[in-house]
Amino acid sequence: MQPASVEGVDRVIGDALPGAQGETIEDQDRIDETVARACAAGLYSTELCDLHTIASAERRAELSKISGAGV
Repeated sequence: MQPASVEGVDRVIGDALPGAQGETIEDQDRIDETVARACAAGLYSTELCDLHTIASAERRAELSKISGAGV
């Protein structure tokens, strides 16, 4: 089953996911994969996709520091 339109899917998904921060690297991987698919499908603007890429990199750096602190 295919969506009726990109606009319809966009209304359902919304734009809250880009920039979301995972609790773990695995969570961030899932968020990034979902956002990447939506970006590739043209559901999000280039600007929003770029902002997510930056936010994800920052979160991954934070999570690396946290996970490395206990080592």
